Amino acid sequence: MVSGRQDSDVKPEESRGAVSFMETTRRSTWPVELLNNVAPKNRIYGLVEIDVTKARRFISENEAKTGEKLSFTAWVIKCIAQAVSEHREVQAFKKGKKKLIVFDDVDVGLIVERQVKSERVALPYAVRKANEKSFRQIHDEIRRAQQNQETTSGGGAFGEELPASVRVFLRLPSFLRKPFWWKIRSDPFLKKRFLGTVGVAAVGMFGKGGGWAIPIGLHSVVVALGGISSRPRDLANPVEVGEYLSTTVMFDEEVSLGGPAARFLARLSELMQAGFGLE
Repeated sequence: MVSGRQDSDVKPEESRGAVSFMETTRRSTWPVELLNNVAPKNRIYGLVEIDVTKARRFISENEAKTGEKLSFTAWVIKCIAQAVSEHREVQAFKKGKKKLIVFDDVDVGLIVERQVKSERVALPYAVRKANEKSFRQIHDEIRRAQQNQETTSGGGAFGEELPASVRVFLRLPSFLRKPFWWKIRSDPFLKKRFLGTVGVAAVGMFGKGGGWAIPIGLHSVVVALGGISSRPRDLANPVEVGEYLSTTVMFDEEVSLGGPAARFLARLSELMQAGFGLE
């Protein structure tokens, strides 16, 4: 048997290879610290495929007529906000061990990409009162957020410029930041202010084909948009092909378990299949 070359025989430049270095900022590591300290500990997941043929056709036809590409994610947010407004208990936050705070407003938190100096960075943003806005209003707001323009909704969450007190907080040692995370975790109103009430992740929208994303999330309900697959809508009529969005919904098990979660998911599927809000 011939033995392979030992590590001692490898030249230093060969073992290292070609590498590059990037610096992380305190702002970029904050979302990770949030997940570690604020995310629900007990989670349940629902994985479904939702027929989005009508919405995809509408967006495609609109682009062909006007040249404008409407945001598919903005339309999904409209559907989510409507479904949550009809089943608000799924977005409740715990207050102590025995109370739940249920908000009327549906503030949807998501990630938007912005050009910051010479690079594009992903920053959290919140669409405030999304249940009261039209698909078009949500679309325009997201586009303005992506272009780093002022919005009229008062939204922003971590996407807006951080106040001086928060910038000072980020420079503190981690053990001194623990009380702040405890405060956010235990105060539903503070959590709503910083995070919104519902989370949306569109990680799968950048690829082709089906596939589910499994989110962690900071909210009591998080909807992750996966890939889109094409297949016959009716086996008896294989010519008619539909588009199906792989959708994952994460629930906080301590907030909504069983009935509320199932009813919300059924209503969301119904709204999306019907192309809710496109008119």
